[in-house]
Amino acid sequence: MIFPGEPLGIPDFVEIYFYFMRRIFTGLLAGVVACFISCDKTEEGNKWFSTPQCVVNGTTVEMSCQTQFGPGVLNASNAGFSYAPVVGEGVVEFKKASGVTVDGSTLHATLSGLAPKTVYVAYAYADLGAGQMQSVGVSFQTGEGGSLPEADPEKPAFGTPWASDVTASSAMLNCGFTFEEATSSYTLCFEYRPVSGGSYTQEPVTSGTGSKSVLLTGLSASTEYEFRLCAEWQGETYASDSGRFTTSASESGGDGGDVPSPGLTRYSGWAELPVEVNKPGDYYYAYHMRADAGKIRNFSVCYSKEYECPVWVAAPMHLSYKGNSGRNDAYKQDPVLAGLGCSQIEKRTGYTRGHLLGSSDRTVSVSTNKQVFYLSNIAPQLQSGFNQGQGVWNNLEAYVDGLWCTKEADTLYQVVGCYWENTDTKASGTVIPTHYYKALLQVKHGNEGKWVVNCSRDELQCVAFLVRHNSSQKYTTPNRSMLISIDELEKMTGFTFFANVPNAPKDTYDPKDWGL
Repeated sequence: MIFPGEPLGIPDFVEIYFYFMRRIFTGLLAGVVACFISCDKTEEGNKWFSTPQCVVNGTTVEMSCQTQFGPGVLNASNAGFSYAPVVGEGVVEFKKASGVTVDGSTLHATLSGLAPKTVYVAYAYADLGAGQMQSVGVSFQTGEGGSLPEADPEKPAFGTPWASDVTASSAMLNCGFTFEEATSSYTLCFEYRPVSGGSYTQEPVTSGTGSKSVLLTGLSASTEYEFRLCAEWQGETYASDSGRFTTSASESGGDGGDVPSPGLTRYSGWAELPVEVNKPGDYYYAYHMRADAGKIRNFSVCYSKEYECPVWVAAPMHLSYKGNSGRNDAYKQDPVLAGLGCSQIEKRTGYTRGHLLGSSDRTVSVSTNKQVFYLSNIAPQLQSGFNQGQGVWNNLEAYVDGLWCTKEADTLYQVVGCYWENTDTKASGTVIPTHYYKALLQVKHGNEGKWVVNCSRDELQCVAFLVRHNSSQKYTTPNRSMLISIDELEKMTGFTFFANVPNAPKDTYDPKDWGL
């Protein structure tokens, strides 16, 4: 599951343990840290977590923890840090750190606004669906008030900036920030530029104390960048120290990102991703995080330059992506694939601009809804009888939404794609698909809450709906004749689906599992 529950609470016996440790040892810190070792989940976690590291700057603490998890696992799990002050005979309620970022297999977070001259305990955790694992506990003591010892408490204060999730074309910038003024009285932004020179580019972030992050895209490969977090207040500019990162080399010239090894996906923890097919000069890939929440993915796309059309779009489907933003119709070039000039279908050709990932599936915010109007997510579709007015594809979209868009539903992993039986028809430069399909994967009823990567074959279900692209299917609703196995779809398309879910039953399906 993409959105697992809250971290498990610390049981009451830990409080009792603190009490006796305080009596037995003259050093409080030794007792505080030792309490974590008594937890079975911590002992199991020791195999996967290194001891968390803390860098204290006044009442701001930079936390980091290296793990043994593979690439993408932490991104797909509920992972982070929990911390609590030691008061009197024990600890106050544990809190989760906000603004946690993942750099490969390492967790980072900035704890801001802590009480001065106070002992805290903290641990790293990862909730992988089957249960939570924890690192050993560590302790630290905050300094005087203020984020940095030398900081003026009446001026903005900054943590140490760092970059994570760096590819050939993108990077996540992170930095802690503390300021007690009203958020409306100042602005915040990250500034970045190549180290070789040039003017800074600014990316705004929300004001307020805490860990700040922004995802950069469209970067140049094999380039060293410098960046900083800046605050504009009362006509003055305040800035953090500068951080640096270097983008990796691009092997395909596609989205500028790293090309995974053959037979792999870009991110191993993303259950919906097909394996990348390396077709230099034709297939280009883009991976979009949510515009309003840079650590949560929105959708991924494989785009064909030759056909001027998306080949597939992959996305997790969950209620957390639904909101009240509505539809904005802001069609525009994909910023990652802007150099391709994705074709914009004109209605006068008889085809409408059909979303592969639907606008109604991403209404959590205006900015996130705008992303699904990137032209890389738009394919030509016949209007009457197919995409509109009770057309077969319109009906299929509504039917699939009913499989996940309820409070009880778990995450549905979906790949929506185009298939070309022939290349006889073009419109506005785009080769018109002869078929459209939806490949679906989710846990079976009774296994809600389990992450699909950890499920057995018997706990999973997957299937594909394949629909011919014509106008003769008005009022046609989803039925068993549309169903094929994922294996059959793979043979048709040449793609490998759900490669990150080793037990996915791709060779079979039961129509009853899908309400048919």
